[in-house]
Amino acid sequence: MEKNNADIKSNPGHGVYNRILKYAGVFGSVQMLAMLVTLVLNKVKSVWLGPACYGITESMNRNTDVVKNLTNLGIQTVAVPEISRTVGTDADATGDSILITRSWALLTAIAGMAVCLLMSPFLSRWAFAGDAGYTVGFMLMSFAVAAAAVTGGEMAVLRGTGLMRQVAFSQLFASIVSLCLSVPLYWFFKLDGIIPALVLSALGTMTVTCCYSFRAYPYSARPFSGQVLRKGFGMIGFGVFFTVAAFLGAWAWSIIAKFLMDKGGQELTGIYSAGYMLVTYFATLLLTVNDSEYFPRLSSVAADKERLQSTVDSQAQAMLMLSAPLVICFIIVMPLVVYVVLEYGKFHSSIALAQLAVAGVFFKSVSQPIACIVLAKSDQVTYLIQETICYILLVICVICGFNLYGTVGIGIALAMWELLYLGLVLTISRIRYGYRLAGKVVISFLIQAVLVSGASALSVCEGEDVLAAGFVLLAVSATYTLVFFRKHTSF
Repeated sequence: MEKNNADIKSNPGHGVYNRILKYAGVFGSVQMLAMLVTLVLNKVKSVWLGPACYGITESMNRNTDVVKNLTNLGIQTVAVPEISRTVGTDADATGDSILITRSWALLTAIAGMAVCLLMSPFLSRWAFAGDAGYTVGFMLMSFAVAAAAVTGGEMAVLRGTGLMRQVAFSQLFASIVSLCLSVPLYWFFKLDGIIPALVLSALGTMTVTCCYSFRAYPYSARPFSGQVLRKGFGMIGFGVFFTVAAFLGAWAWSIIAKFLMDKGGQELTGIYSAGYMLVTYFATLLLTVNDSEYFPRLSSVAADKERLQSTVDSQAQAMLMLSAPLVICFIIVMPLVVYVVLEYGKFHSSIALAQLAVAGVFFKSVSQPIACIVLAKSDQVTYLIQETICYILLVICVICGFNLYGTVGIGIALAMWELLYLGLVLTISRIRYGYRLAGKVVISFLIQAVLVSGASALSVCEGEDVLAAGFVLLAVSATYTLVFFRKHTSF
């Protein structure tokens, strides 16, 4: 212990990387358990229901996401720095921030439910090629929209007050609850059980999150109090811009889902959804520390240019070093993952898509810490411009990728989109805030990017030596990462 303390004192950077690894370990291990639970659920869905299940789920989720993001005012994100600034300094101010957050979250839950009910006929026709048969389904999803708004508010309370362990375990138990509620519905009702399962899972997640949040901070909300609502106008001001950006993002994904539904129906949409689902779970597992621990920490130093530079550089370097060997490993084992998690015969086309798309997670590990700068600074206009360009690029990349190379092209497109987004946030952060990625981070990025790109290229090759070459790339990347953390941490 004395040696560790001495190391940290002699090299303050050790403390930063120690902190990042600590939280990555805590959240990573819990997220791993949550992901395993979710993968069990997806195995059940793939065997019992097939690709059509994923197609319906994708269309329902993406289009209700439009409503969620249109009405929730980004409270789950914008409230975090507002709460975190008061923690440890003024208990009354912290209580006021939590009251405001909960009041606005409840109000947006009511609004989201109402909008979803009203838009249900339109959403059904839009999502399912003119079919109004899912109108009742979208009406039921209004409960999921309301539940998500409440969950977002309570998650902001947990994150803003630094209750990271509670955040992690609430996500784990929410996954378990979703599994227990969904499996009987899929067994008895098959495809007809999809929408009830989505609704009950959202309500279950809300219940679990509220249990953790209410235990720490007893519930109090006054959504119709003019005084309380007025106090939240500053926070909501940014939330409006966040809402517009999130709405554009949800609409972009909705356009993609509709495009694939029109091109190939539920089967094609399901194959895409299943492949990208695996990538999303992996990204969540790897990058959740950014959302939970890094963003509040960055918000606290946003006004100090030097500390902000150092904080972003450290986070970006740590995340890219962690992500590279894991991404390469994921590419190598993807056929096995599809075999275990899905049903190999039905979802074989998802393998190449996921292998190529997962390279984007590596690029995201660098872009995400940088993209958080604009959020930490509450720079509304810049954030809206950044995200608008981002989602325009997404739609263009996916449509062009599919038209050129089919499902494989979607994987390439998603990886290229993340690379383009990295270039975008670097450019904006440089012009707007004077932030420039440190040279040492650039060098590490280029080395690991070559290794990740090599593994991605191998995924579309055939031959006996391909697997061996993949393991060589993995060994080089992992060794580089281990040497780095051995040098920069006291572990």
